[in-house]
Amino acid sequence: MKVIQSSRHGLPPPDANATQDIPSLCESTRKHSLPYFRDLLSKLNSSTGCPPVSCIVSDGVMSFTLDAAHELGIPEVLFWTTIACGFLAYVHYHRLIEKGLTPLKDASYLTNGYLETQIDWIPGMRGIRLKDIPSFIRTTDQDDLMLDFLVHETERTRKASAVVLNTFHDLEHEALDALSTLLPPIYSIGPLHLQINQIPSDSELKDIRSNLWTEEPECLEWLDSKEPNSVVYVNFGSITVMTAEQLIEFAWGLANSNQTFFWVIRSDLVGGDSAVVPPEFVEETKERSLLANWYPQEQVLSHPAVGGFLTHS
Repeated sequence: MKVIQSSRHGLPPPDANATQDIPSLCESTRKHSLPYFRDLLSKLNSSTGCPPVSCIVSDGVMSFTLDAAHELGIPEVLFWTTIACGFLAYVHYHRLIEKGLTPLKDASYLTNGYLETQIDWIPGMRGIRLKDIPSFIRTTDQDDLMLDFLVHETERTRKASAVVLNTFHDLEHEALDALSTLLPPIYSIGPLHLQINQIPSDSELKDIRSNLWTEEPECLEWLDSKEPNSVVYVNFGSITVMTAEQLIEFAWGLANSNQTFFWVIRSDLVGGDSAVVPPEFVEETKERSLLANWYPQEQVLSHPAVGGFLTHS
C-alpha cells in the first residue's frame, strides 16, 4: 500500500515544532474533515491507472470516514492505537456518565479518595478503580470536549466493518473477548513496534516510525557508555504538557535522586511557554545526565543501560 495523496483541510493551523492542540484537532476533524475526505476519495477514484478505492483503513478517532465508506458501499476498518483495556474503558465512558461517576462534581474529588471508587461492572476488567480508567474522566467540566468526543467516536465504532487494535491476545484476552461481544470483529495485530522490526532494510517502508518527532540518535552513544541498569530515563510522551513549576519540581527531584538519568524534554512540554530548566540544575547534574528533545524510542527502551522509566500515567 502506498499513500498517493493527502489533505489537512479543515484542521487548525499547524506548528511544526510542537504537538498540536489535541482537543482542537479532534473537534476540527469531527466537524470539518468529511467533505475534504470525500474529495480525496473522488480524486483517487478518478486517477488514471489507479484502481478504485475498495476499502478504507482509518484511525479510530476519525470516524467521519465511515460516512464516506458507506456512501461508496465499501468496507471500513477502524484502527485504534490504544491497547484493548484502554479502548474497553473508552467504550464504557457513556455508562460512567450515566451513572454520574463523571464529570466530577468539583476539583476536590481529585484528591479526596473518590478516584478509589471500585468499578466492578465492566466485563473483562477486574479490580479496576476509577483512577485506573483513562484520565479524560478526571474533569469537572460538564461539557468537556474530550469526554464527549470519545463517547461519540466509540459509539460510531459499531458501524465499522472491523476494528484493529495494537495488542495481542495472550496479553489481553479478557478485554478482547469482552470487546468482541460489543463491537464488529476485533483483530489484534500488535505490538506494532515489533512488526516494524520485520520490515526488510531495502524496503521503501523502512522509514515508518511510531512518532512524528525528529529523533536524536546521539543519545544511544551516551547510553553505550553507561553500566547496565544504571540509567533512569524520563519521558512524558508526545502530548502531555505541564506547568513551568512542575517542570522545575521534576528537575530538582531528579537532581536530588543522585541517579544517572536521560531526560527527554520536548520544546512544547510546558503549556504556553518554552520548556527551560534552571541553569543551576544543569550545572549540578551535568556529569550524570543527558537532556534531549526526542530519541529513537524503541532502541532506548530496550537498551541494557536503562534500569528505570519515569513517564506519564
